[in-house]
Amino acid sequence: MNRYSAVVAILLAVVLGLSVPANAAQWSPEPGTSVRNDFGPKVGNRANQCRGACGAGCPDSCTKSVSYECAGPARLQRVVTYECGTHNGCRVHDQCLDNCLLDGARGGDCQAQCDADIIDQFGLDAGSWLVGKGPYDGYITYEYTRDDAGAQEPAFRCPDGASRQCGGDSVCVAANGGSVEPVFDSYPGVTVDAMRISEFRAGPLCGESVCEQSADIRVGGQDVCGGNRCTRFGMEFDYRNADPSKPLECSVSTSGGEEDFIGSLLKLGADAHQTRTQEESKPAGQEDGMAQLLGMFSKVIASADSPEDLQISMAPLDENGKPIESQRVGSAAASADPPIPRSVDLPSASGHLFVPMYQVADQSVSGDGKERLVRCTHNGAPVLETTFRLRAY
Repeated sequence: MNRYSAVVAILLAVVLGLSVPANAAQWSPEPGTSVRNDFGPKVGNRANQCRGACGAGCPDSCTKSVSYECAGPARLQRVVTYECGTHNGCRVHDQCLDNCLLDGARGGDCQAQCDADIIDQFGLDAGSWLVGKGPYDGYITYEYTRDDAGAQEPAFRCPDGASRQCGGDSVCVAANGGSVEPVFDSYPGVTVDAMRISEFRAGPLCGESVCEQSADIRVGGQDVCGGNRCTRFGMEFDYRNADPSKPLECSVSTSGGEEDFIGSLLKLGADAHQTRTQEESKPAGQEDGMAQLLGMFSKVIASADSPEDLQISMAPLDENGKPIESQRVGSAAASADPPIPRSVDLPSASGHLFVPMYQVADQSVSGDGKERLVRCTHNGAPVLETTFRLRAY
């Protein structure tokens, strides 16, 4: 038995049904086709993307690429492309969920029904599809310019000093002739009275400012964060139209990294469990103790933005009902600010804001590294997003 088997067995019934669309078109893309902005509604805390692909959402087994298209006189549009393996069983499963929900059934009932149907029809191959693996009968290409059907579409621009090229391999060319990556500009569809930013920069830090605009962060452990070796990076920008009584709220999603498989699977399961719990909750006092414990555990996992942000520990109690700290096991208590701040206070309605971040130099950034996508909102409206590619050196 490989190291994933136990987790897959436990979470099969929970996670296999994560592609749970409601009010979606009753179709799935066929092998060899390419679709753009194909969504089902949110499942748990996630938008339902890559419908018909094997695996939850757009799994890591998909080949992901990012490109930019010219849009208007100065802006660029980002296109995130996934080429994913598919199989008739994966498409039948997603179609079953579509039809079940469109018939008015509850999400939990639909998940149980379609999970059972797919295992009955296709056997234990369903366990392989759970983690995005084969067998496949072809591939589907999914393109996304936004992250949900109703989401605002971000616009990008070439960095200062770079020129825009609407053809060829690079859309932004620096003064030295080399290609440079576009940077976030705005959400054009957001209302004019919402918080707006300008002069956005993100990258490695030099003191209390961004040294240079760069999505690539070399994690060498040259700094110290909460007693751990780390590397600091962050973002800064000018802003206006803010309500200083409300903070800038940020979330992060992580892909890649050696430790992401189990953590991501647990978090997907927790997100799905949260949805089922809300739909199928029993009257107070009727839950058994194990159900309550699992519910509390899933809430802790679901509350984190990504697996590495989880901190879970347990300790036995003494005769007075107090935890015995010397026997505590699990994650160490937080000794520093979170790597990506969830909430940032705004000192005034307009001004300049610097947001520091960090990455601990550990195994999670070894090998091919990992990518952290940061999105921030204010008063419920999207404000900015940026990506950091973290790699050890």
